[in-house]
Amino acid sequence: MGLFGKKKKLWDEARVQENKARMHALFEQVVEDAAGYQLVYAYSSSIKTSNYILARKTTYTYTSLIVGFRESDMSIVILQTTPELEGCSDPAYFKKGEIKKAKVVQGGFTIYHKGGIMAGYTQFYISDEYDDEKLFAYLHQSEEAAQWDLFWPKFSK
Repeated sequence: MGLFGKKKKLWDEARVQENKARMHALFEQVVEDAAGYQLVYAYSSSIKTSNYILARKTTYTYTSLIVGFRESDMSIVILQTTPELEGCSDPAYFKKGEIKKAKVVQGGFTIYHKGGIMAGYTQFYISDEYDDEKLFAYLHQSEEAAQWDLFWPKFSK
């Protein structure tokens, strides 16, 4: 560590492995053929701005996600979950041939849905480390994020 170096974070590996096991358990509960997917923790955010007479209020809402990806059929499955990984939503499936396009927009992985002008999109962010336990699950996932970084360019072509 140099003069301006950053001290390396010490992770509680038992907690990290427990959270990864919870992610896998939740994924396997709701996704058929879950064993073929690699998992990565992600989040999405929405921003709401309210204007008042003298002030402007901006509210950020974060949603925890479990993202499963499989290269054999170029598919992505996204589940909403809680930071405590206590439950999850029904899965949203995305296959390469069934989407309009996929790209990175402002640092977020964005999947545009097929359909008309109002079809919408799904955007999420993936990081190597999550240590803000108020907002996210306690995880570090450098290997999983590296696998995702290899998968995404193939999916988005």
